[in-house]
Amino acid sequence: MAGKKFYNSDGPSAEDRALERFADMLIEKMETLQSDWKKPWFTEGSMIWPKNMNGREYNGMNALMLMLQCEKNGYKIPVFCTFDRVAALNFDKNKQGDRKPMVDENGDKLPLVSINKGEKSFPVFITTFTCIDKDSHEKIKYDDYKQMSNEEKKNIAVYPKLQIYNVFNVSQTNLKEARPELYAKFEEANKVATGETKGDGRMIDFPAIDAMIEKNGWVCPIYPKHQDNAYFSISKDEIVVPEKSQFINGESFYSNLLHEMTHSTGTEERLNRFKQGNGFGSAEYSREELVAELSAALIASRYGMEKNVKEDSCAYLKSWLGSLKESPEFLKTTLLDVKRASSMITQRIDAINERIEQGLDPILPKEEVKEKNKESVAKDPVFYSSIQYLQMSDDTNRLDKMDANGILQEAREYDNGDAIDMDKTYAKAVKYPGDTVFAEDDHYAVVNNNQVGGTYDIMRKVSEKEVRDAINRYGLPSDATEDVKNVAKAMVAEEFSKMATNRMPIFEMNNGSVLYVQYSQEKDTMNVGTATNVGMSVLHQFPYDHDFNLDANLEGVNEKLTEMTVYQAEIDSEQETENVAEEQHYHRGR
Repeated sequence: MAGKKFYNSDGPSAEDRALERFADMLIEKMETLQSDWKKPWFTEGSMIWPKNMNGREYNGMNALMLMLQCEKNGYKIPVFCTFDRVAALNFDKNKQGDRKPMVDENGDKLPLVSINKGEKSFPVFITTFTCIDKDSHEKIKYDDYKQMSNEEKKNIAVYPKLQIYNVFNVSQTNLKEARPELYAKFEEANKVATGETKGDGRMIDFPAIDAMIEKNGWVCPIYPKHQDNAYFSISKDEIVVPEKSQFINGESFYSNLLHEMTHSTGTEERLNRFKQGNGFGSAEYSREELVAELSAALIASRYGMEKNVKEDSCAYLKSWLGSLKESPEFLKTTLLDVKRASSMITQRIDAINERIEQGLDPILPKEEVKEKNKESVAKDPVFYSSIQYLQMSDDTNRLDKMDANGILQEAREYDNGDAIDMDKTYAKAVKYPGDTVFAEDDHYAVVNNNQVGGTYDIMRKVSEKEVRDAINRYGLPSDATEDVKNVAKAMVAEEFSKMATNRMPIFEMNNGSVLYVQYSQEKDTMNVGTATNVGMSVLHQFPYDHDFNLDANLEGVNEKLTEMTVYQAEIDSEQETENVAEEQHYHRGR
């Protein structure tokens, strides 16, 4: 990279190296734009939002860089994976929980999926937390910290940190050859739409944004006026843009509006980016323009539109290039702000799009929003999976200044899309005295507790199906919450009932005894006994092992019963004499 390198006396950290790669890519892109500012930030082929193999979208900061990576290397499928995720495609778990090679429907071993030789990974940022005991200064696991009582947590300092994970594009693997069906699925899901949003002068529509304008559905009013300037007024808290007909095409109108919408997210009661002394011509003003440009480009690409550099932003290209070459902190803070702003806008657009698809009024009157959230929560049974617990003043003070919408937006930023933790998943959001649900929508709930210093528990809302899928995939951990254990018990009861409808589990023992089996959901046991006029008389109870399926548990019960003396076949005296004689003859014959 041209300019100052991000090195220190101990050598570059993983974060430094990642930021340097990010800076290199942005500098290369900006130098291209500087030579031809009419070029878009992202070309049409790189406008699909990057995801991991599970379909989880990367956040704004990572998405921005992965899109540039796709464009630079010509990747047509924006799906990325870690080395471990690729390796996991080659194995499945057997009944004992051991790994076994993946096989096809005929039982033949599938070809191994691997990273192609010579391919290099690309870094992404994930937020992790370090927990330190204030007295002993010992580090404790974050999972252990989450299990502590609120009183115990007071003595633990929690420090957030950006962690680096390395990912590969699926084009850097042999997935196409080893798993052609899976590759074709990714290919189909990530086709670039063509013919709808070309910058050819057509006045395309963006119904969600049109609804925001018409029905005042954004965080501040948007006023299209017949004049030549687009701007966000901090003092009036409003956006003014030229009328759509004044732009050369619909893409130009919406991308310019997205730029100003990004500015509107920076006020103190929202994302709090604006500082004293950041007026026109200052370094902070220039940085804010970069945040708005990158956010608008990212959002536009998400919805299939090209975003050219805003004409009056071209003057900042040289300043941006200089800052990128000199300061890693400039890039880091800028990308984090892009992440927050773009997520705030896309979350609102997606919510409106969903209502439009359902044939509903795109914008709910503000007085109905709270009632609607309550109804949606009550109507659909959900579980609450804790993803972050915030108690450090740097985190909580920032959230204290936000309204419910701002906090819910922040909640989304803490969600890295990991599998749910079954030891932190509950049927209700409120768990402790003093807990109150400060903010909640269809996807997240944020629980505030002022009795323990003003903490925030950020929780992802998941369906019972997601809990069941996690149990099926990973088994039931011993430290799972009682709510998750109850789901596991219900799953076994349903499976047992289905089995009993077709064939009642019966054990015919060697001694001629006939034993019946039932599953007790209340006790989570396999009950074995004999049939009576009033039902089954239970003789034995065996704990159900959720690491194995129902068939395996029945096999285990049968083995234990067979080992019991009472159920072994009796040998009469004549047969026993013959057996002894045969054994003596055998020994003499040697």
